[in-house]
Amino acid sequence: MVHQSDSDELSALRAENARLTSLLDAHGIEWRLKRQIPVQKLSTLSTDDKVALFRRLFRGRDDVWALRWESKNSGKSGYSPACANEWQPGICGKPRIKCSDCSHRQLIPVSDPVIYRHLAGEHTIGVYPLLEDDFC
Repeated sequence: MVHQSDSDELSALRAENARLTSLLDAHGIEWRLKRQIPVQKLSTLSTDDKVALFRRLFRGRDDVWALRWESKNSGKSGYSPACANEWQPGICGKPRIKCSDCSHRQLIPVSDPVIYRHLAGEHTIGVYPLLEDDFC
């Protein structure tokens, strides 16, 4: 059963909708759904082709890449160079020693598997666009 107050509220909402619609029309703002254009079939690129395309579009240093991290305690996030020894017991001195000061730092080069895991959502990577010769 519809209460009178529900009916009144519905009428008020319809009137507001009509007023807002007329304002949009008066200012030439398109608000109606546009006819959907049929989508072409999905990409026919193979996984290897997608990885190669990504590597061509997002070029940077090949000897290192950045791994995105997020602190569960503070909520801070950022990117750090990916290190093969990160958090390895007896090797990595984090958090006591900064990565840049660590004698065991072993940077991981960019590779197709690294890019694939990024595209698959397993981790988020960043590139260092400034090359070793100081060019982009």
